[in-house]
Amino acid sequence: MKRIILSASALAILSGIALAAPAVAASLTSHERAVLARNHAHLRSLERHARADGHVSLWERVKIDLAKARYRAQASRYRHN
Repeated sequence: MKRIILSASALAILSGIALAAPAVAASLTSHERAVLARNHAHLRSLERHARADGHVSLWERVKIDLAKARYRAQASRYRHN
């Protein structure tokens, strides 16, 4: 009997956690979407130019990684402001 009660209470707790609403990030304004789209296009352009000769040098990889970090930071800042 104790096992059934404990199982039922554990199930009730877990189902409450599963049904909890997930955290929703703020929606972006049209300006923020445009800025992110422009920066994403710039990032893809850097990657295309770096891969154009078939080899990505260390300096090109550093530039791409820095651009990705800036893009991700800006996207996170816009989503969570």
